[in-house]
Amino acid sequence: MTHYQKIGFLNFLIKTFGPDGIFSSGQEGHAFLIGISEVIAFWKPRFGMPEDYEANGNPLHEYHYYMFGRFCGVLVWIGLIALLKVVLI
Repeated sequence: MTHYQKIGFLNFLIKTFGPDGIFSSGQEGHAFLIGISEVIAFWKPRFGMPEDYEANGNPLHEYHYYMFGRFCGVLVWIGLIALLKVVLI
């Protein structure tokens, strides 16, 4: 039988977004912010996948956070369109 430790929501956020979680470095957060901003502002992608890219490899190439930001930007637009449809109907 497996025991799961209950953690509070605040502890979950700290473990997920804290110093050991995602966005634990400035490069990761910055790459995500650039990605989501480009989609919301309808900019074309500025960054292609680096030839020597390896996830969790070179900290200067946080391409997976950039692409996750772009994905979240698409979700923002889908949510806004759905909200407008609900409000305007």
